[in-house]
Amino acid sequence: MKRIRMITFITALALLAFQGTAQAETVAAQVGSWKMTVTELDKMISGQLYDLAEKRHKLRLNALVELVHNHLLEKEAKARGLSTEALWEKEVTSKITPVSDEELSLFMKANGEKLPNGGVGMEEQVREFLTNQRGGASELEFFKTLRKKYNAEITLEGPLPPHFTVKGAMEPAKGPAEAPITIIEFSDFECPYCRRAQPTLEKVDQAYPGKIRFIFRHYPLPFHKKAPKASEASMCAHDQGKFWPYHDILFDSPSRLTDAEYKAIATELKLDQTQFETCLDSGKYAQRLADDMKEGERLGVTGTPSFFINGFRLVGAVPFSEFKKVIDKELAKK
Repeated sequence: MKRIRMITFITALALLAFQGTAQAETVAAQVGSWKMTVTELDKMISGQLYDLAEKRHKLRLNALVELVHNHLLEKEAKARGLSTEALWEKEVTSKITPVSDEELSLFMKANGEKLPNGGVGMEEQVREFLTNQRGGASELEFFKTLRKKYNAEITLEGPLPPHFTVKGAMEPAKGPAEAPITIIEFSDFECPYCRRAQPTLEKVDQAYPGKIRFIFRHYPLPFHKKAPKASEASMCAHDQGKFWPYHDILFDSPSRLTDAEYKAIATELKLDQTQFETCLDSGKYAQRLADDMKEGERLGVTGTPSFFINGFRLVGAVPFSEFKKVIDKELAKK
């Protein structure tokens, strides 16, 4: 049975992020006539501060859920005249069915390619993983019943999602300039999650015809060595009005992230080859990439894809339903 771990440490930054108005207007630094207030400082690192607020909320929530569950367990054990250990054994442990050899084999066949060495020699670890999954499901079901029985409710509220103002280049773009919804994507052509997100974005566009403007910003991750040049190539295509077709080919064909293929794609799209190759070889857009990445860092982007929907952040290859929540809420405002 799990025990509560007390949270005793909150970083100085977390405290800074949640000071009152008086503190926010305090001058944090001064050099001659130049001043920097806490408000201005917070705007510069708003993304990181929000991430910190989310982490603090998750720490609180995890501890709170465990406290509530321990209390419910003790309350139910007392009502039944049992020890908490005996109650746990009766309602959780005893209900975990063993993982059969057939179930193990089916799982290994379906997921072997995701495991080291195809999962060979990992049968017992996988069996333990599946058993733990069943134990977690049994535990959740038990506490769901107890919460309902004792009218338990967790009312802790998380931090309100901030509205970010994205600065810098607002192109390449597609969709009506007057569209009520603007989706700015910080992306990486070598990122598998960015590739996975593209069909979802197409679905968003189809679900809200004429209401979405898409803007692409470059955020090649440091461990994706092919991504920077791919971004530069896409911008060279943008010079000739073909960013989005080029973008689609790069995401559809990750094997084509090579210097030779960048030029071959330009030929396929009937670009002016000399202009394209001169642009690509010159590093014309290296600074644009650096500017996009600097802006992403200011906004708290740490991974791709990261989306800003009318200024509200959505991170990862999330399902259509997550986009829909934000978009419908924004449309309702208008």
